[in-house]
Amino acid sequence: MASILLATSVHFMWLKQTDITRLDNDEISVRLMPDTIKIDGSLLRFEGVDESDNSKVLVTYVLKEESEKQYFSKLSSCVLITGKGTTQEIASKRNLNGFDYQRYLDIIGIRQKIKLEEVDSVTPVSPTWIHPIIRLKEIRRKGIVYTEKQFEPLTALYIKALLFGYKENNPEGFQNTWRDLGIAHLFSLSGMHIYFFIFLFEFICLSFGMTREKLFSCSFLFVLCLVVLTGTGTGMVRAGIQWLIKQINQKFGIGFSQLDCWSIALFLNCLITPYVLLTVGGQLTYYLTFLIIMIYPLFSKTKNNHLKNWLFSMVLSWLSLPLIWFHFYEWNLLTFVLNTIIGSLLFLFVLPLLLICFVLSFLWESRTFIIVERILIAIQQVGITLSDLSFFRIVTGKIPLILLVLVIGCQFYWLINWESGNKVFGRLSLSLLLLTGLVPFWKYINPQGMIAFIDVGQGDAIFVQLPFHQGNYLLDTGGVLGYEKEEWQQGSDKRGADYTVIPFLKSKGVKSLDGVFISHAHEDHFGDLDRISEEIDIKCVLFGPGSYQQTNFKKALEKESLVKSQKKVITNKNYWQQGGMTLDCLYPIHKGDGQNNDSLVMKLNLKQTSILLTGDLEKEGEDELLRNQDLDLSADILKLGHHGSKTSSHPLFIEAVNPEVGIISCGLHNRYQHPSESTLENLEDRGINYFRTDQNGMIYSTWWYWGKGLSHVKTLK
Repeated sequence: MASILLATSVHFMWLKQTDITRLDNDEISVRLMPDTIKIDGSLLRFEGVDESDNSKVLVTYVLKEESEKQYFSKLSSCVLITGKGTTQEIASKRNLNGFDYQRYLDIIGIRQKIKLEEVDSVTPVSPTWIHPIIRLKEIRRKGIVYTEKQFEPLTALYIKALLFGYKENNPEGFQNTWRDLGIAHLFSLSGMHIYFFIFLFEFICLSFGMTREKLFSCSFLFVLCLVVLTGTGTGMVRAGIQWLIKQINQKFGIGFSQLDCWSIALFLNCLITPYVLLTVGGQLTYYLTFLIIMIYPLFSKTKNNHLKNWLFSMVLSWLSLPLIWFHFYEWNLLTFVLNTIIGSLLFLFVLPLLLICFVLSFLWESRTFIIVERILIAIQQVGITLSDLSFFRIVTGKIPLILLVLVIGCQFYWLINWESGNKVFGRLSLSLLLLTGLVPFWKYINPQGMIAFIDVGQGDAIFVQLPFHQGNYLLDTGGVLGYEKEEWQQGSDKRGADYTVIPFLKSKGVKSLDGVFISHAHEDHFGDLDRISEEIDIKCVLFGPGSYQQTNFKKALEKESLVKSQKKVITNKNYWQQGGMTLDCLYPIHKGDGQNNDSLVMKLNLKQTSILLTGDLEKEGEDELLRNQDLDLSADILKLGHHGSKTSSHPLFIEAVNPEVGIISCGLHNRYQHPSESTLENLEDRGINYFRTDQNGMIYSTWWYWGKGLSHVKTLK
């Protein structure tokens, strides 16, 4: 472990000392790795090797014509692409507990992201005999392209995932259903596919009369090829290396235990990929296999194989929960049952069936396998139905690291006493183990509250969580303006909320929102409402009377996921109080048009701190507020209107509010050039300290239930 940490620190030191050449519409030449091609609508993405320095790069390109899309969709060979490109900034983590894309790319060895502006030429590159991996990648890509052409959509998705390790990175992807049920590891991290293919390979070889001695050498080569053909995923690499070590151990009678083989596999994997344990996949695949080695012998006395397998699966699922809680923030009670059922169904029925279909497809027309598509649709529908059962889904939030360590310690203490058969300490360890079942509910004893201005790009989303989980509220949801595209340009339903609001809310243990306030009917304030409602229950949606007159907003409220949510129209006469929080709606006074100057203006009081939230209110709306002498506009914190635009936050309004802190929610490098210089000058002239989501990422404050006030404003950057 020390060597791994040393390698990691050296790597990051090297990164800081290395100057990466910045391209600005400059000439580039990149060797495309064919099995990394992903196309989503008109967006092409692939990994490649920069010819100038042989560094690994990530390339994106907006396809200009449908013919280009068809060409790259069918491309299965290594090519050299030349053209003009610009180096893009790789996004780092911008919200608490969010996905750190920069760190992820760094771990897999990608240090540049290039946006290809123009393609001048595409030239085939023939890999030589000294580059067999590239040839194997081409074969993998051919299999993926062939599968997409030959099979029905869902069948193709399953074949690509299970036979070629190809994952669709879409929020609505079929694997998300199994992820929600807590069994997605069966498709990728378990590495069981390797053992299935190895068993089949050895069975065929022995059936044709191959000797055991010759099979030993052939199996080695087969496994190495198999790891590449299945996408070199973390679980596949781990399973392949571990199997090879076991074979050497048996062949030469070295006497390694299973734990020895596991340890050597981890060491070798770290030599190949030094940062494997820095990835979620690496931690899970090695932790799960470690648990398997530790607990399986404990069931040796159980004679009934069915009972043994069920008990083993239950205990394994239970012991793996802390790491799942820590990384994914939620789990499903059905996991305990489904791990055994779906695992058996997958490896004894689905995987063999798909392999047979793939082989026979070279002889028969694909429509012959329509029955397979119907079977998979039925299985998928069962999964969707089960994942929709809200009662079984528990959102834990991100448990503190110290709690994770304590829980795992209790589990191992219980295992040690179970193995030793110590009855006295066994009762104590069992009690400690049962206490781990309370961890998912730690959020209900958490005395800390939070207000967070989530970085959603060019939009607004403000989250308030009260201590002891007494209430969760969202003010605006973020979103982007939609543009009409031709059919071939339309991609998957990816939303910003899938990477910003939703994971953050789940990390805070939010299963349902008590209220979602929509300031006005612009997509950058309500556009992700429907997507959020698909993942998180929304009890009530509150909005101004003018917003409800807008067709786009009405359509959003009619989505199926919002049917059970209450809808309430609010005005300046509405007021709420909950758990030490007060929320007073100051505006609109009259029914408006749902546009910027019809934004809800809310005054939020938390402890002794007042926060004024103004949506996209502009000068005309600000003037109307100033004319109302009965309103107390003063606040400690002001969320500036319209993303810091020059049309809002005028001097008289700023003077009336007289805030100590200003918050500006705007997108990094946004096209509107928000915030404006005049707005920033107004704040600076009055000595107001301000924070911007484009520069600071998420902006937030916390408070304790027994405390007197909020913490100082904190930022992610």
